[in-house]
Amino acid sequence: MPTAAEPVAESIAVLLQRSFGRQGALMAWQARLQNLRQGACEIVLPMSSAVTQQHGFFHGGVIGAVADSVGGYAANTLLLPKSECLTAEYKINIVAPGVGEALIARGQVLKLGRTLVVTRADVFAVRDGSEKLCAAMQQTLFVIPADNPSRTS
Repeated sequence: MPTAAEPVAESIAVLLQRSFGRQGALMAWQARLQNLRQGACEIVLPMSSAVTQQHGFFHGGVIGAVADSVGGYAANTLLLPKSECLTAEYKINIVAPGVGEALIARGQVLKLGRTLVVTRADVFAVRDGSEKLCAAMQQTLFVIPADNPSRTS
């Protein structure tokens, strides 16, 4: 498996960004997919009223959605163009309130298999330029055939 230091090929980056652009919730929340590496990537989510809970923190469900997505896209950096993935399960621990101007989620592939992929994600709340860990997730994904080419063009 390639190291996370290697950037993805431009053709794969295009497929990843097109796929990400079809993520309705993440697009509505103005999330960005970035730092695409083989086996790793990041999602940045700015704070807005659309992603908060009653105390003004990032909502736990939003933190979970971002962690789930970054793990899946980390897997897709290695699976595309022939395959993609769907979440089978994940376990997330929210270890601190999501307080700040943005969340940054970093996903990484732990094990790439033919039918299953295991990833982890760490989610940080960014406040005044400092990152604080707010959640840690481990995930299992099913490997599936890649999406129909007419949807990715």
